Amino acid sequence: MSQENVEMLRRAYEAYSRGDIDGTVSDFAPECRYTAAGTIPDRTGVFHGPEGYKEFISWISSEFDDVEADLDELIDAGDTVVVGSTLRGRGKQSGVPAKFTFWQTWTVQDGKFVRGQGFASRAEALEAAGLRE
Repeated sequence: MSQENVEMLRRAYEAYSRGDIDGTVSDFAPECRYTAAGTIPDRTGVFHGPEGYKEFISWISSEFDDVEADLDELIDAGDTVVVGSTLRGRGKQSGVPAKFTFWQTWTVQDGKFVRGQGFASRAEALEAAGLRE
């Protein structure tokens, strides 16, 4: 099951890269909650359900042009997947290139994402998933 979780996460990132926001959240449980770490400026707090996460990621495209999200690392931790990612874009108002590197954990139950959390470092994400470097 855990490799399926990794592939599910890969599909979500691929959908985001295509601009398919609905596809990004297609494997979210209705009660899913995502806790943002603030790694992306002005984005902290808890976002509830697929609609809440769509709000979180839609803000990015409202502030940046040419947005790309690269999967740097995927780590299988059973029911949880640890993700290292780099988000790149160009500020809509400033035109200045921006790059944000962040980590996430995503927990899957019954084939759906039920919880996600952002982290500033790999060590924090691994610890949250019960792993060590």
